[in-house]
Amino acid sequence: MNIEPQWLAGLMGVIAPLIIRFITGANLSRRWKSIIAILVSSVIGFASAFLSGQFDAGTILKSIAVAFSISQVFYDQVFKDIFNSSLSLYPQFSLFFSNL
Repeated sequence: MNIEPQWLAGLMGVIAPLIIRFITGANLSRRWKSIIAILVSSVIGFASAFLSGQFDAGTILKSIAVAFSISQVFYDQVFKDIFNSSLSLYPQFSLFFSNL
């Protein structure tokens, strides 16, 4: 079965906001969160290109771009509201969710 690296990067990009939130927590500045998002997307791009067997510069850059773009869209459209509402609706869980 041959999977395109961009598809794999796209699938991983969907869960990347959860990974980024787990790594950064809620207390870092927006700049650091963006830097970590780029690094996570780069790791996803490299991994998807390697796993698909198409490990060349063009494929790696496309995979990084796809992973970063999809992770940003999913964060903005889905996870941002979930992260913000979970802290305001359930203050007893704020300590737990602030570490995610």
